[in-house]
Amino acid sequence: MSIYQNILSYPDTAGFALSFPSVEISLLGIKKVVATKSYEYTDGLSIGKGWGTSSTRLIRTRGQSDPTGTWEVYRSSWDMIATTLAVAGLSGFSELVVPIFFSYAEPSNPLLTVTDQLLGVRIHSPSQRGQEGTEPLTVSLQLDITSIVWGRPGIGQLGPIGSVI
Repeated sequence: MSIYQNILSYPDTAGFALSFPSVEISLLGIKKVVATKSYEYTDGLSIGKGWGTSSTRLIRTRGQSDPTGTWEVYRSSWDMIATTLAVAGLSGFSELVVPIFFSYAEPSNPLLTVTDQLLGVRIHSPSQRGQEGTEPLTVSLQLDITSIVWGRPGIGQLGPIGSVI
């Protein structure tokens, strides 16, 4: 029986599937950035192609990885992040390169715990948003990411263009 058969048994009547409350985000020693509204990270890949004199594509390159992301936090969380980045670096916060870790876990299924590592991240272009009503202020941050190491339960981690790490 594979590890996935042990981890992913449906229907799951004794626990919970991973969801937004399952994530723990850590940045520069801050163990958990709780006041997060949303996030997204993408491991973009531009693949080179060649046709020659044929109408059918003849070749394909390995490509170039270009990971990016966005992170929307509540204003109180942005104040904490900005202060932490200011203390950690001597230049502006968007010039500092940091790792960000996204860990996903549910106590009901500890074998499913995974951690995605966003490496070489520059946080830049903060954009504050507010609106009439009861919603708290938010700040949207752009993430320029060097590399994403995708966590995999039971088999370690998978690099962006290659084998298991």
